Amino acid sequence: MAEHDDGIDAHTLARLEKRILDAVLAAGAGHPGGSLSAVGILGDILLKQGRFRPEDQVQDWFVLAKGHAAPALYSVLVELGWFDESELATYKHLGSRLQGHPDRRKLPGVQVTTGHLGQGLSVAVGLAIAERRAGSDRHVWAVLGDGDLHEGQTWEALMSASHYGLGNLTAVVDANGLSQHGAVSSVMSTEPVAERLRAFGWNVAEVDGHDRASVATALAEARAADGPAAIVARTVKGHGVSFMEGDPLWHSRALDADEHAAALAEIDARAGAA
Repeated sequence: MAEHDDGIDAHTLARLEKRILDAVLAAGAGHPGGSLSAVGILGDILLKQGRFRPEDQVQDWFVLAKGHAAPALYSVLVELGWFDESELATYKHLGSRLQGHPDRRKLPGVQVTTGHLGQGLSVAVGLAIAERRAGSDRHVWAVLGDGDLHEGQTWEALMSASHYGLGNLTAVVDANGLSQHGAVSSVMSTEPVAERLRAFGWNVAEVDGHDRASVATALAEARAADGPAAIVARTVKGHGVSFMEGDPLWHSRALDADEHAAALAEIDARAGAA
């Protein structure tokens, strides 16, 4: 595992964000909002906290429970060296390895196929139990969305992880407060999330999901926790692109060329000022 620091730097984050937008533009479809809210978290887990490079002889596990945020995962996999950046132009195209949701049968670097909300954490719990029984030091990371918390299967998995004392499991909730159908509080409130997770027996931290140092610290502490650990990361859907931020319409929507150019310009300006 890489030594802990203050998380990914601003220029790395900008590269990750721009790849998301490039992929969505090329596909004429995709999920930019939830990808942008989570990409910094994915970047820190996969690039900094765990062992996920192709050359790592022993790798940790990563489960993208919110599988629709696949562009964020693909962006980080490019950074890790799993495939060439040019392949992002095939995202969601017929025959592409870059499916709308991650598919481990098609793309190297994808460890778990995900798609249907609510199933990801159950897979992560099973992996954590298996690795503990094997005497392995492999850690299991899962990133969930607000929608995962609407599914009863997620809460069964939360209860199971606590019952089995899975200290090799960390779940991060990308709590951007918006779903495809509008505000999460209107669809089905999940608050108070942190208190509910604690009531299920998890170690819980609540952080600003766009504060790279806070996320990095919380992830490192979660890995060292005694028992399952959860991080409630308060994020903004479409973060980093002003016309997307906080707008549920960008949950699943294509970019046109002008929007793409404007978004890249904002990201470059922010990275240049960092």
